[in-house]
Amino acid sequence: MTPKSAVAGPAEDPAAAHAEAQRRRILDAAQTCFITHGFHAGSIGDIATEAGISQGLMYRYFANKRALILALIERQLRHDQASIGDMPAASDLVDGLLACYQQWARGEVLPIHGNAIASVALYAEINAEAHRDPVLAEVLRTHDQQTSAAIHTWLRQRDTGLGRHVDEEQIAMRTLLLRLLVEGLAMRAVRDPDLPPARVRALLADAIGRVMAD
Repeated sequence: MTPKSAVAGPAEDPAAAHAEAQRRRILDAAQTCFITHGFHAGSIGDIATEAGISQGLMYRYFANKRALILALIERQLRHDQASIGDMPAASDLVDGLLACYQQWARGEVLPIHGNAIASVALYAEINAEAHRDPVLAEVLRTHDQQTSAAIHTWLRQRDTGLGRHVDEEQIAMRTLLLRLLVEGLAMRAVRDPDLPPARVRALLADAIGRVMAD
């Protein structure tokens, strides 16, 4: 008989698990505060209060607000890259983006997932801050490039699986169209939150058809 210890995986380090849970808690609190108060008005004290911890403990995990925003971007990148390969079929993607538009229009925060903006307010805050902070701008550009590369790869694999001729330039254009579509839809939800759902869905169906080359 194989000893139990030989087949069991390594025990999780309780200290490491606790530290990771604390980081998630702080990042969730930072996201809430930045959305509610803005990046500059949301203080470390506000974030610590939202997370239910002391400011001293906060600084053990994040040195300043820049570190928090960089960690939020990194978390979004990990979720994006993990989820892009599981994007649904065209019709489901249309319905999903319509639902995103409607939630953005109501000012709701979406669960983090591939190729979607969790919060329009936070998205706008991060982009505005990137204009003032070269380090943040570079990280944001890297995130954007990696996300686009993942979408490009997903579309190429889809074309290959369907037996299509792979045209890299066309795939690059379709990738850009999808990025523009999602980002433009988020901004439109803020400026024009009462668009008729049928109209939005019809336009999305046309655009996603082009992205998928269907």
